[in-house]
Amino acid sequence: MDIPPPVPPLETPGRRREENINNTEKKTTRSPRRSVLISTAAIYAAMYVVLALLFSPISYGVINLRVANILIGLVPIIGWPAVLGQTLGVFIANQPALGDPLGPIDLINVIPSFLFSLLLWKLRNKSVFLGLTLYSVALGVTVSYALNYAFKLPLSVGIPQVTVGIFIATAIFGYLLYKAVNRLGVLQRMFPN
Repeated sequence: MDIPPPVPPLETPGRRREENINNTEKKTTRSPRRSVLISTAAIYAAMYVVLALLFSPISYGVINLRVANILIGLVPIIGWPAVLGQTLGVFIANQPALGDPLGPIDLINVIPSFLFSLLLWKLRNKSVFLGLTLYSVALGVTVSYALNYAFKLPLSVGIPQVTVGIFIATAIFGYLLYKAVNRLGVLQRMFPN
């Protein structure tokens, strides 16, 4: 009976262990960055919700001067975590259980909020003000449709009135926040885009 010769090792001893250590080191060096991004999105969302609820008399309805929308000026600087934070903040602040007078229909505004926050981030190198204006117009229209559905507010009244309120908070004060934070340069070091 012939015994087959031993199979030679495919790799040198210790090489596999070294690769595992290197891969583990790579993963752990990315972990703090990932945790910073996740916690940034959560903090942004929390600030959005607190501001929306704190100023709830003017945050909802026809006036719609949502002070929390000023934070959107941070989207071009912080990037993806701010897009997620804005979206999550809108989702939580628009919960009927937290006092949103429109009810569940207002949750539909999470979709344009996400899409136009993302567009704003993509436009950051071209025109931040244009991105903020597009966000204002899109949300002005969708919120007006929600008001029309919930309260039968005519669109001819709702769209201009709501859009102006959102524009003031978003495109004017949000842009001022963007310029101030951008001038300081602090967040750019943490979130290079």
